[in-house]
Amino acid sequence: MNYKKILQYLLAAVVITAMVYFFYDQFKRNWDSIQSFHIVLNPYYLSLSFFLIFIAFLIDTYIWKICVNHYLKEKVNFPESLAFLNTSNLFKYIPGRILAYTVQIALMSRKNIAKSLILYVNFVTLLCVIIISTMYGLLYLLFYLKILSMLISILIFASLFIADVVFIVFNTNIINWLIIGVNRFFRMEIQPIKMSKRLLIYIQFIYVMAYIPVGIGIIMLARGIGINISFSDSLAVIASMAVSWTTGYLAIFTPGGLGVREGIMFLMLKQFSNVQCALIIPIASRLLYTIIEAGLGGIGLLIGIKYKIFSMAAFQGKKKDNEKVP
Repeated sequence: MNYKKILQYLLAAVVITAMVYFFYDQFKRNWDSIQSFHIVLNPYYLSLSFFLIFIAFLIDTYIWKICVNHYLKEKVNFPESLAFLNTSNLFKYIPGRILAYTVQIALMSRKNIAKSLILYVNFVTLLCVIIISTMYGLLYLLFYLKILSMLISILIFASLFIADVVFIVFNTNIINWLIIGVNRFFRMEIQPIKMSKRLLIYIQFIYVMAYIPVGIGIIMLARGIGINISFSDSLAVIASMAVSWTTGYLAIFTPGGLGVREGIMFLMLKQFSNVQCALIIPIASRLLYTIIEAGLGGIGLLIGIKYKIFSMAAFQGKKKDNEKVP
């Protein structure tokens, strides 16, 4: 009996149950306010929201593509990246997220790409997302919560920026040191690989820019269902999405960060918006994200099957030896 997996499922069930109860309690306490809210669908805003979030997901695929191609002689094109990444992302809704990486490795077996390389790329991109999300979170603390003085907030932000510069300059040593801990904790086999400083800067810059359509897309989503969020609060919306998304991503014991992401978003939105927005938008955004992820996963699966991108071993459950890094 796999007690670790049982514990993981139990923990996921506890977290999801707790968040369901939390939102139920909040809806119950604020029922008068919620009851007075009437959904007014605006197809223009909803379509624009869908388009912006869809573009953000494609940007994520592009980042993954350039990272993988940095180490390959036989490059992966964008349709292949769409197939590999987005098809495997469908499995993140089965706790935990490690399964998505396992599927990604299996799907890419036909390209003879080492699984250590795939794990390394996902690990590096995750670190970059955490750094950028933390920066957005600190800007949120500085301009919205104002729980710290301006001087302390600036010092913290400057410290994070300096730490990021150190990370970029000494990325090979730092990442490979972190990999040792990851290998021990998750029992993975990620091999040390050198990462280009220029590529790291480029990745982080794209992530900074990618969160902009996400934030505007959520504002459009809110307006599309009758909730007015001012564009002056764009930074706060971007920060709430960045922090909640990353926190949910790190919550590998829940399917797709379910519950964790919504809880964090509620707490952050509540600080600058009304309770209707804080309760409804996390649920509405989850629905929108799930639709887009399922759509991209379906598109990726069709591309993979039509152009025979996937290895048959990926579907038959066979294991291939792809340990040699190109």
